[in-house]
Amino acid sequence: MEIRTRFAPSPTGFLHVGGLRTALYNYIFSKKNNGVFVLRIEDTDQNRLVENAIEQLIKSIRSFNLNFDEGPDINQKYGPYIQSERLNIYKTHYIDLIKKNKAYICIVKGNELIPEYNLDKAFNLMQKNQYVVKLKIPKNRLLSTFDELRGKIEFDLDLIEDPIIIKSDGYPTYHFANVIDDYLMKITHVIRGEEWLPSLPKHILLYECFGWKPPKFIHLPLLLNPDKSKLSKRQGDVNVDDFLKKGYLKEAIINFIALLGWHPSDDVEIFSYKSLLKNFSIKKIQKSGAIFDIKKLNWMNSVYIKELELKNFIELSEKFYSHLNYNFENKNKFFKVFEFIQNRIDRLDQIPDFLYPFYVDFTINDEQLLSIINSDISQKIIRYWNMNLIENHDIDEHFVKELIKDTGDKFDVKGKTIFYPLRIVLFGKKDGPDLFTLISILGIEKTKRRLMSILR
Repeated sequence: MEIRTRFAPSPTGFLHVGGLRTALYNYIFSKKNNGVFVLRIEDTDQNRLVENAIEQLIKSIRSFNLNFDEGPDINQKYGPYIQSERLNIYKTHYIDLIKKNKAYICIVKGNELIPEYNLDKAFNLMQKNQYVVKLKIPKNRLLSTFDELRGKIEFDLDLIEDPIIIKSDGYPTYHFANVIDDYLMKITHVIRGEEWLPSLPKHILLYECFGWKPPKFIHLPLLLNPDKSKLSKRQGDVNVDDFLKKGYLKEAIINFIALLGWHPSDDVEIFSYKSLLKNFSIKKIQKSGAIFDIKKLNWMNSVYIKELELKNFIELSEKFYSHLNYNFENKNKFFKVFEFIQNRIDRLDQIPDFLYPFYVDFTINDEQLLSIINSDISQKIIRYWNMNLIENHDIDEHFVKELIKDTGDKFDVKGKTIFYPLRIVLFGKKDGPDLFTLISILGIEKTKRRLMSILR
């Protein structure tokens, strides 16, 4: 049997991180089994459509190398792959259900839905009135079905109301359209979020009504905030494009997303697409909610940034600093600065903050920092360093280490008492590069100028 999976987003905005995980798991599972990955656009909720969202979704999915084998713009084997272009297909099938007495129409009268069970009368009323179609849910039945993660699941059908499957605008609801499309597109495995689990009995009943064998279902765990609340689109900062704009690398995002609910048997957390393909298994997906830990994503992104060749890092960074009106003509300094930055940041949008003290003669206004550099001992240390740093003399790492040692011996101080005032004067912050790195990047002339500017 050919494995066929699908990702079926709604074009109501940008790609959500939960959607990216669903797409990734579907893609990886299909490729691992030499199967087919399908993209289908579910645009039946016409009131929530966002202009150009379909194009943006397709662009986003492809940008992460989740290349679909069939979709709106490629290999229309079972197309169309946009639901709004399949209305005649849905009509044929809901008429079939009405004739089989598996569904019935309701005439829309103001805010009321008036059911009509007489078949001949119903079809006549459909010609002249606005209507919806509802699925008949059988009563006094316990529906038993199976989820590949959760095992056997039972639903009491007495607790489920007859759902609308065709809306008054003629468009199908999700429940109806996704079942029709999954069957006609020969989808073998439906991998989707846990939020669709309560809808599963409606979908199973639709398969029964048509006499179709349902696909296998895998409902992925919810994505949760650290406080265990559900991660939601309404909270912001969950759109994939938001993360890209902040300078998260695509490889890091995919790596992080892959671990939201799944983990290989070993403790390795950094891995490539190739490794993911090799190790991914549906059986290793957890049932409990997966915590979306932004600190872990930051750490993971920093690892990927550090692994870049310096040239590639600078190229990827360009759009984050190209707007700055800084003089980058000194290429030796430029490369030293970026080599330092590469090992310090966890997002590319942090680059301007790190560039600033190297290229702008800043003013220190923070009261806490001013109190440190204006203390008597700090003034003595700054003056001592200004005296010992001589222009036109080669300053190497050994010289700086010796100067630190001499400073400690002379003033009976050590550690942050030495480093803080010097770093604040030269870099504007208590934390930053080591003193040799700072001096070698700034140069002796600028270093001494900054030291002298703060002396009383």
